[in-house]
Amino acid sequence: MGKFDGLLLCTDLDDTLLTTDKKISDENRNAIEYFKSEGGLFTFATGRIPHGARLMLQYIKPNVPMICFNGAGIYDHKKEQLLWKITLDEDALEVLEFVDKNLPFSGIEVCTPDELYFCKVNRIVEEHQKHEHLPDLSGDYHNVPMPWMKVLFMQEASQVDEVRSVLQNTTFKDKYEFIQSSPNYYELLPKNASKGNALRQLAKVLDIPMKKVIAIGDNENDISMIKEAGMGVAVSNAIEPLKKAADCITVDNNSHAIAAVISSLADGLLFESA
Repeated sequence: MGKFDGLLLCTDLDDTLLTTDKKISDENRNAIEYFKSEGGLFTFATGRIPHGARLMLQYIKPNVPMICFNGAGIYDHKKEQLLWKITLDEDALEVLEFVDKNLPFSGIEVCTPDELYFCKVNRIVEEHQKHEHLPDLSGDYHNVPMPWMKVLFMQEASQVDEVRSVLQNTTFKDKYEFIQSSPNYYELLPKNASKGNALRQLAKVLDIPMKKVIAIGDNENDISMIKEAGMGVAVSNAIEPLKKAADCITVDNNSHAIAAVISSLADGLLFESA
């Protein structure tokens, strides 16, 4: 019987598992392999589309499906298919038209189950495409085929609060989920789409009770899964609202946070109280 049998460890990627320069440390990689070898189930919960998440597979391989699209989908990387998803309705087009008109500085990307379309390009959009090696699919968002999984509004970090404020003062906030997933990204998601909801769905698929789930994250889009998990862990570089929601705090993302969590689990230790 393995030391970690019956445990599901789910981590965010950017600024949690990944270092600031978007790498996975050897310490984290070795700890994850040890965790899996002792019966643990390991996966990612990311805002990335499956194409972007698959880039990580050359460095580390989850042994259960991954949460993608910020919780709008669960992707089986072995079968290369979505196991579960929730999508935006056709009225979501109105949100894009509103942002395009009232927040003209925002870049716009639209995610379908299979592709990501660059519909309005700015510096942040260009960097995103380059960073995740995404195919150059561009075009008018009116012509992007439905269904849509989510939409990203991309802008300078100093402009995100303006985007949030404007959208939270519309009726759209009652129909959809809006979440900040990075300093530059503000996202439109289907109602009830969240990493927390997807984590609960994944646990059901795996027949793992939530009390046996450990979730690790750093940003606003991770808060729901931190709250849902039996043990919610904040990296020390996390935003303050996530630290307050977490059960414990570990080291920062540049100090091998996942390895630190796995080491503490192996030793039966509790973390510093949040």
